[in-house]
Amino acid sequence: MKMLLVLASVCLANSALAEKWDRHNNPGNFNLIAKNKMDYRLTNLPLDGKLQNETIGWSEAFWPSNKGGIAYRWNHPDPQPFKYRLHTKEEILSMSEKELDQLSPAELYDISQSDYSFSLTKKVLNKTSPKDLWWEGICDGWAQAASNYPEPRKTVVTNKEGVKVPFGSSDVKALLAMHDAHNSKGQYVRVGRRCGVKGKVKGEWLSPDGVVPEVSEKDANRPECRDVNAGSFHVVLTNMIGINSQAFVAEVDRYADVWNQPVTSYESQMHEEVALSDLDIKNGVSKKVRVTTKMTYAEELIYWSQRAVDKGYTNFVSKDPVTGTSSQEYSHKDYEYVLELDSFGNIIGGEWITESRPDMIWMKGRDPQFRNGKYPLAGLNSIYIPIHN
Repeated sequence: MKMLLVLASVCLANSALAEKWDRHNNPGNFNLIAKNKMDYRLTNLPLDGKLQNETIGWSEAFWPSNKGGIAYRWNHPDPQPFKYRLHTKEEILSMSEKELDQLSPAELYDISQSDYSFSLTKKVLNKTSPKDLWWEGICDGWAQAASNYPEPRKTVVTNKEGVKVPFGSSDVKALLAMHDAHNSKGQYVRVGRRCGVKGKVKGEWLSPDGVVPEVSEKDANRPECRDVNAGSFHVVLTNMIGINSQAFVAEVDRYADVWNQPVTSYESQMHEEVALSDLDIKNGVSKKVRVTTKMTYAEELIYWSQRAVDKGYTNFVSKDPVTGTSSQEYSHKDYEYVLELDSFGNIIGGEWITESRPDMIWMKGRDPQFRNGKYPLAGLNSIYIPIHN
């Protein structure tokens, strides 16, 4: 069986067209943020790697819009999304720390800033709806923040009126995610294009997706749905994680849905060489190698509910940090592809064997003062404290 699988892979690779990357897939795009510029020589690229700082790439909710985003009272016994009443200043001044602890991250932020009109909370509620799709949220902000900032510890901030506002780790992570989802500062880099075709790779749909349309071969072969180029993916992954120990974000759903995840580690294996076609030779390809890669990334946490407990879930949004504990959640993707090398051993392109592949890989630099973007959250300067500080 194993031999048949290998032979099938070789035949598939031989039938594929030579695929040098285009400008949308140039791994050099990451040079704008990488500690060291991309190295393309295959023999220089580590076969495995992981982030040295294990407090980067933390798990967290994607703060679904149909629950109210970061205005969701996740720690309240009766959250009542979109239906709860905002407290008056007088009520807040008389609330215990335990009662405050049950408010949403957005409410806690407003109170910490002595904003009793709840500006942030109202903005968030006005931008979210119970009718939003189940997978919509700020996974881009979470994945980016988890790649940019070591996990925060819980803290207590005293506002101007002397109210002691308790922030759990997830409360702070929600604010970091909200900020990074709308941060206008920082160098943005990307490889790959957004695929808007509805559907899923076979075997990757989830029960809330309902009936998933089958993707036609024509749609699957659109340029924006074929990338990220496999060679570019390998160059960025091995350089960023293996050489630079820098996190980045992978949008792991190939088609229309968006699932951004912070990449934390990988393991690759080199296999047999693949025969060159005339088109390969014409395009400067001197060697082709089949590769399998396991890419690991942080996974979302979910909100606690008795139903979730009954289903066996154990990793929930938490007041305590999760990195280094059993509550940290990871998932992975198994990819198979062919790397194209020039006569100097440099990767110049690649071809996918697996149908599954990232839609895009990207990253944006952090805003150290939290003062930029659609939701400037300068108050985070006194709220965010890394767990090892």
